[in-house]
Amino acid sequence: MSKVALITGASSGIGRELAKELAIRHYNLILVSRRRNVLEGLAEELRDKYGVNAWPIDHDLSDLSRINELVDRVRGLGIEVSILVNNAGAGLYGPLGELNDDDIVRIVSLNYLTPILLTKKFLPDLAKNKGCVVNVISLAAYISIPWFGIYTSSKAALANITDALRIELRPLGIRVIGVYPGYVRTNFHSNTIVTPTASRARDSPKGPVLDPGYVANKIAEKIDDPRFNGDIVPSITYRMAGVFLRILYPLVRYYVNSWFNKSIGRLA
Repeated sequence: MSKVALITGASSGIGRELAKELAIRHYNLILVSRRRNVLEGLAEELRDKYGVNAWPIDHDLSDLSRINELVDRVRGLGIEVSILVNNAGAGLYGPLGELNDDDIVRIVSLNYLTPILLTKKFLPDLAKNKGCVVNVISLAAYISIPWFGIYTSSKAALANITDALRIELRPLGIRVIGVYPGYVRTNFHSNTIVTPTASRARDSPKGPVLDPGYVANKIAEKIDDPRFNGDIVPSITYRMAGVFLRILYPLVRYYVNSWFNKSIGRLA
C-alpha cells in the first residue's frame, strides 16, 4: 500500500513542490491550505500526471479551535497518515506596540502550536506506520531579529520541540526531520504582515535565493530514506551559515544590533 503524506501549506512554494516530489515517489497526498481552488487544481494535476491519490482540504491552520475539525476531515477519508509535513508558516514584521493582538496569536499558533497539535493528533497513525514528521523551520530560528521576533521566536521554539520529539518518538519508530532553509523563492516575503512603520524601513531579502523545487527535492530524498533522522539545511552556503550562526552568535547579535540601529536612523 502506498504511504500517505499530509502536507500543510501545500498550495504554493515548498509545500506545492514537495507534493510533486512525493507524488513522483508514489506517495498519496493530503493537501492542506486555505485556498480550495488552488488545491483542487494541484490535486487534479498530481492524479493525472503521477497516478496517485490526492485529497484537497481547505482549512485555516492558524485557528487552533478547529484543529479537531481538520483531523476529523482526514479521518473521514478512511486513510492513515504515514508522513506529516508541517510546512505552513507566516511572518509578522513591525514594532511590538504596532502589532495586532490577533495577528500575534495567529502567527504563533500557525508556526508553532499547530505543528505540535497535528503531531499529537496523528501520533497513533505515525507510530503504526513507522512514519515521519517533517517540520519546516528556518535558519531565522538562530537569529533574534528586532521587529521580526514573533516569527523568529516561534521558529526557535519549533526547532526546540523538533529536537526534543526526535528523541522522544524514536522508540516508537517515528523519525522527526527539521528543515532549515534560508531565503527561498516563495510568496513568504510578500505575504508577511508588515506594520506601517516597518514598511518604511523594510529591506529586500539578502543572501542566495533558493528554488523551492530544489528544497523540496532534498526534503523528499530524506523522507524516502528510512535511515535518516536529523536536520536538513539545503545548499552548502546555508549549511555554513547555520554553523557560523551557532558558533558566532555574539558577533551575529552585534551585527543585528548595528543593522537595526541604521534602519531606525533612516526613519528619523
